[in-house]
Amino acid sequence: MTLEHIKLQYDRLERHHKQALNTQDLISFLDLSHSLRIWVDMKNKIDELVEEQEIKLKLNNIVKNKALKKILKGATHQYLPIGNGVDSPNVQIKGIQIINRALNSDEVKKLYKAGPPKMQNSNLTFGKWLNSSIYEVPSNEEVHPHITISREIMIKRVANILGASHPQGTEFSEDTENRFDSYIKELHQLKIADGYPATYYQLLEISQEILEKVKIIFEK
Repeated sequence: MTLEHIKLQYDRLERHHKQALNTQDLISFLDLSHSLRIWVDMKNKIDELVEEQEIKLKLNNIVKNKALKKILKGATHQYLPIGNGVDSPNVQIKGIQIINRALNSDEVKKLYKAGPPKMQNSNLTFGKWLNSSIYEVPSNEEVHPHITISREIMIKRVANILGASHPQGTEFSEDTENRFDSYIKELHQLKIADGYPATYYQLLEISQEILEKVKIIFEK
């Protein structure tokens, strides 16, 4: 795989990102998820190029919120940070939290004081960044009441749900990935701003970060 081919995929991702942001319809998100799926497949090559060029991507990753972690302890919850935020018409999507119990006044104040999710530059490789957690959701296991889902799994499973990897009904994946399907489908049913699935906004945040940080490899 050449740098020219990666640049072609970069330009393709940029086009689909803009289209999805502007039109926000099923076809545009199908195209975006398919383009992101290709970036998952290219992760090792991206890491090789970064190492060869001796550069840092400085990809943003979520900062753990200690106040939130303490409040959520012992409560089933869903947490989708979308730390960079995604602009939707008249509103910015950021920090989706669903806590399955009532919060007391002190907890509400602490959450307000902590503010929205924060991101910071990391030294993660592209592959490790893709494997970093972005979604925390209740599981059906007593030992591990919550599981975390990475960017890579999110991309792969959303692409499958939309039929962007394979036509629906013909897809094949390993059991280790299939186990996340129910959680991703549930998130896909969660409609937020303008009535679009939460998964759409997560894809937009991921693609925006790739576009902003990976372009450095074409500037050497």
